[in-house]
Amino acid sequence: MSTQSEAKAILKLCDDNLKLALEIAEGQLNTIYTRAQILLSLAGIVVTVTGFSGRLIAGSSHMAQFFLIAGLFVSLSSAIWVFLRVMHVRWVTVFLDEDPDNALEETLRRRNRKTKAYKTGGVILCLGLVLYCISIALMLLDPVVIEGPVR
Repeated sequence: MSTQSEAKAILKLCDDNLKLALEIAEGQLNTIYTRAQILLSLAGIVVTVTGFSGRLIAGSSHMAQFFLIAGLFVSLSSAIWVFLRVMHVRWVTVFLDEDPDNALEETLRRRNRKTKAYKTGGVILCLGLVLYCISIALMLLDPVVIEGPVR
């Protein structure tokens, strides 16, 4: 469905009440923002785990080091992508000021761009998590023995 026909359908659903139609579109944008925050949180968890266990994982083998660094880099790339492409805020009311007749369509176009960017960021993050999990699996296959006093 084109954004133009979707905008007409939403306006029809709202009895041509533009305020209500924009509230629907804004709610959809809020959904994308909320989901993007989850992706950012998952990328943050990768950084946190690296802080606690990175040395142990990297100490198991050169391959584990490679996959750990690659997973961390790709996961952080996802966070940067999502932050720049999805989390950028532009208020719906700006579209009313610029072109009131096309405000709903422009909001829907923005939603569609953010949805596509969110999906791309999710794929990038999944790739980063796979790489990261490979590093953990390599460590588990060849665990490092930590010597020290037994308590």
